[in-house]
Amino acid sequence: MALYEHYEAGADGIIVYGAGWLAQTFTPATTHTITAVRLYPTGRLGSPGTGTVSITATDGANKPTGADLASGTFNGDTITLANWLEITLGAGTKLTALTQYAMVIRLPSGNGNNYLIFGLTVQVGGAHYSGGLEGFSSDSGATWTMNADNDVNFEEYGLGPLAVTTQAPTNIASTTATGNGTITSTGYSAVTQHGHCWATTVDPTTADSKTSNGAGSAGAFISAITGLVRGTKYYVRAYATNTEGTAYGSNVSFLAGFPYTIALEGQIAGLETRFHYVGADGKEYYLQGTLIP
Repeated sequence: MALYEHYEAGADGIIVYGAGWLAQTFTPATTHTITAVRLYPTGRLGSPGTGTVSITATDGANKPTGADLASGTFNGDTITLANWLEITLGAGTKLTALTQYAMVIRLPSGNGNNYLIFGLTVQVGGAHYSGGLEGFSSDSGATWTMNADNDVNFEEYGLGPLAVTTQAPTNIASTTATGNGTITSTGYSAVTQHGHCWATTVDPTTADSKTSNGAGSAGAFISAITGLVRGTKYYVRAYATNTEGTAYGSNVSFLAGFPYTIALEGQIAGLETRFHYVGADGKEYYLQGTLIP
């Protein structure tokens, strides 16, 4: 998970229990799937019970509205105070860049003798979190009062768009090779297909020769590249597909039958009795030698 929106400036606090719900609106700078939030509880009285943190949309007045888009729970009786409390949100929900959302915090079984205090920053007339503000409801979220001078101390984590990288092929033989790749982010939905695609031209796609490894998860993977012609230069890219589309890694080139990948300026490859190198123009050249007496 990556850290996206956050604010951790001050050490004030606000009490939450029963019908008194706390909210913090926020605006993600980039589209991502939120999967966890972290809050900073600073105090506790009694046994406030199970707490819930949910993500909702906001209305035209920047107040929380509508059904929960994602939610998670925590045990308010056992959490460690004066430390970041992480609440996971299950599969999470996709947040769109530059759209305001709200995280809503509640302890419905708490009361005046059983509550939590959450870290809050009060900046009267001063600088505060620019993407939102604190809100409080005294009627279980039916109505909200928003306070432009306050911000809840929070962090929100998630997954970015589907992303994959290509590593150099290994086990290069005359007609086969092993493709190497890594799914660095599964994106906003499950990966339904992944593998490698290759061709004799740059930027191969799944319309070219490819492997189909099935559903995938974040991490490294390999593919069996077959049907190569010895001495032919190929370009290979790792790929992964989900409901958002197909993401590709960068191009990596290699010569079938020669166990070396020629890809970067300055690389030198031994090809039987010859040597190649890649020049500043990205093209391959023979190394011409002079007999050593």
